[in-house]
Amino acid sequence: MGWIQFEPDAGKRKNFMDDYFRTVLEGYTSETKIEDLMLDKLSLFIQITLIENIVDAFEVMRNNGEVLKCDEELSYSIKCLEDDIPYLGFFHEVFSCEEPFECEERNI
Repeated sequence: MGWIQFEPDAGKRKNFMDDYFRTVLEGYTSETKIEDLMLDKLSLFIQITLIENIVDAFEVMRNNGEVLKCDEELSYSIKCLEDDIPYLGFFHEVFSCEEPFECEERNI
């Protein structure tokens, strides 16, 4: 994401990342074949990775004997998952360029 995460306009962030992804994909596919079906499932793969990260965060807390809590980053991830906001909200108004990938802590 780099510096574009500090752009307040979600549309500009999306346009930049669309161009960036297109460039990366062109480079990747110049060396490796990738099926369209795999690209069609990219959003699902990202959501599954998000679920894995959330579960892992709680597992690490439990294994370390910590009280389970949702800090700002974990709360943000859960909100994106619950509200079906793709790509960690990077193209959504929930994203804040002042406090990227954070929202208020939650009680669990």
